[in-house]
Amino acid sequence: MEGSRAKDFGKELGMIHEGIITLRNLGLSAEGWQKMTCDKNLARKVIELVEGQKELWLEEILAREQACHLAFFGQEFDLTDFADTLKKYGELKIKFWQKFEMEPAFLPEVAMPQDANFRGWKIKPKSWLWQKVAEGKVFRDIHDVDGKVAAVKEVKLDGITVLIDTRLKPKYDAGKQMYKNDNLLGPIIEDLRRAGKITKYKYGPQSSRFGVSADEWEEHIKPALAEKLGLEISQLRLERAIEVDVIPQLYPYMPRKDDGNSNTWVWYGEYFEDRGHLFSSDDFFYSSLGLLYYDLLGFRQSYKSVRPLAVL
Repeated sequence: MEGSRAKDFGKELGMIHEGIITLRNLGLSAEGWQKMTCDKNLARKVIELVEGQKELWLEEILAREQACHLAFFGQEFDLTDFADTLKKYGELKIKFWQKFEMEPAFLPEVAMPQDANFRGWKIKPKSWLWQKVAEGKVFRDIHDVDGKVAAVKEVKLDGITVLIDTRLKPKYDAGKQMYKNDNLLGPIIEDLRRAGKITKYKYGPQSSRFGVSADEWEEHIKPALAEKLGLEISQLRLERAIEVDVIPQLYPYMPRKDDGNSNTWVWYGEYFEDRGHLFSSDDFFYSSLGLLYYDLLGFRQSYKSVRPLAVL
């Protein structure tokens, strides 16, 4: 081969080398490799196969998401934006986040009125949520505008690609309860407590998510988590009331599908009446899904924790 043809073929062989692990898994022999270097058509077919294997991770995520949407909502949604967002970050980044048990998901843009009859929506928030939204007493942060909030106009999902913390919320054990395998927030919280940046915890390990105030999450934990995950601080927040309710029911493959059987609480990402009070969950009928409460942002308790959501 000469000139540009040789150069192009060299690029193709370079692509093959990038996928050598995949090729070995396919049982490519030394003889097959030698033949491929002399057969451009064969080389191109192998390249196409390798490229197809590279996209398999994405297809699996999309298929899983579509199945969950269909089971919960009774319909499918356009996942083009979801796929494009995942491609933008790439397989290695997604797998990096998955090591921290943060799973990519797509929360479709769907209004969630109280009388909605989605087939997978078995436990709904109490009517108090819709009542207070209608009264204009529920607020959320305005994205990228520090310190500003806007009234929530309706209860809805936003049509966003997110990373969901899949861990099951533990049952209360006199403050000693822990989220399992918490390699996400545990080390961050322990370091911050050791450094005296957030209040030490007197009921359990210093790596516990419990006994953390909403202010401590916002001022110290969130920035450290953003750095750990390689995201902007503005991409991290707490889950909103409807998200906390829907996620365990929408994604039955996640450990947190059993969140409703736990009696510990989490901070939510919405304010009640003013910026000084933040929603949290309450437990009822063995379930911490559905009922809402609210506390001062500086309040900390041995039964209340933080659970982040990343918006990609």
